[in-house]
Amino acid sequence: MTGLFTACAFAVNMAESALPMPLPGAKLGLANAVALCALVLLGTKEAFCVTVLRVTLAWLASGNLFSFACSICGAVPAVAAMALLYKKFGAEFSLPWISVAGAWTFNAGQVAVVSYIVGDARIAFYILPLFAAGTAAGWASGLLSRSVCRRIGGDKIENFH
Repeated sequence: MTGLFTACAFAVNMAESALPMPLPGAKLGLANAVALCALVLLGTKEAFCVTVLRVTLAWLASGNLFSFACSICGAVPAVAAMALLYKKFGAEFSLPWISVAGAWTFNAGQVAVVSYIVGDARIAFYILPLFAAGTAAGWASGLLSRSVCRRIGGDKIENFH
């Protein structure tokens, strides 16, 4: 199942990379929706595995080391944040809000690594438009994750809100 989720996340990641985005570094984050589904349906370890493998496969396919650094430094903390919220506060947060938190964490990690690589802390101001885009994209990814988890998980999945 982890391999299947990884393949889905990689396919979505590659398709999403071909889409034009209004902001540099902004994406829909649908591969993170797959990671959230893996978290809910398979567990924390598997969600990290899906994420790291997806980012690594995307790097091997593109050969872009800068993109890899941005992705890995955003994706791993994003899964950690989503796992923490889901495992500790799942009753208080809906999957869309957990996904938004993951998107914000991804954006923060992405901006931090770019700021470090470029050597200019002013890049941190770019977090504001990324957070706005991440809120919308994270919410949509969370709704998608909730729908997929309900569909796949059936009666094993508790009532999502």
